[in-house]
Amino acid sequence: MLLVIVVYLGTNLLFAIAYLACGPGAITNTQPGALIDVFYFSVQTMATIGYGQMTPVGHWPNSIVTFEAFFGIVYSALTTGLAFARFTRPTAGVHFSKVAVVGNHNGMKTFKFRVANGRSSHIVEAQLRLWMIAESITSEGERYRRSVELPLHRSESPVFSLTWTAMHTLDESSLLTECLSEGAKNPHWHLLVTFTGYHESLANQVYARHVYLPKDIEQNATFVDIVTVSPDGGRVIDLANFEKWVPSSSDKSVGEYL
Repeated sequence: MLLVIVVYLGTNLLFAIAYLACGPGAITNTQPGALIDVFYFSVQTMATIGYGQMTPVGHWPNSIVTFEAFFGIVYSALTTGLAFARFTRPTAGVHFSKVAVVGNHNGMKTFKFRVANGRSSHIVEAQLRLWMIAESITSEGERYRRSVELPLHRSESPVFSLTWTAMHTLDESSLLTECLSEGAKNPHWHLLVTFTGYHESLANQVYARHVYLPKDIEQNATFVDIVTVSPDGGRVIDLANFEKWVPSSSDKSVGEYL
């Protein structure tokens, strides 16, 4: 909005200077050399207001008015389209956990991160994809970046309503296993998570992304459970524990890590 205002005032100022350059009497009922008068005339022309008190006289002032009237129509159409596209686009409302953890899951070393739906409405046909972006050097000594998709245990959800814990098994075939190993020679890598889905009410596609750097990954850790069972058997989700994690095995109190 600030950019629209600046461009609007700036273009009117340029047109006002052009009217001044046409000389005294180019615009009737204006003081000779008064920039503010011709600026107001430019505003009226661009907005097609036309009070009738100030009128162009001569070939050059009318030529400028012709161009400014066309510019005003195009500028109004562009700003209307941009504003409509900007304010009608639904936001994803998807939150990613600030940290990811590496711990055991069913006896296998697993990389985990959490995703939460911050909207009251559902997201249908939700999809998660996990990518590793790493720098490599060819045998010729050329540096390049490669993107490798890491498979998730579950990459799709028909209805995403509350939370989602995404997991990737760190087996021998996983590139992430090598990068997380101690003494890894290539520290220049990060993980990119992309989320796509359709807004339930608007039927528009929403998307979000998040990046995990090596410093954002906690080794030998697990997330605090956010699901509890109420006395009547219902499930209660406590999002206050969404970001919390604890070491997988430690003699320290859990509170030090929450």
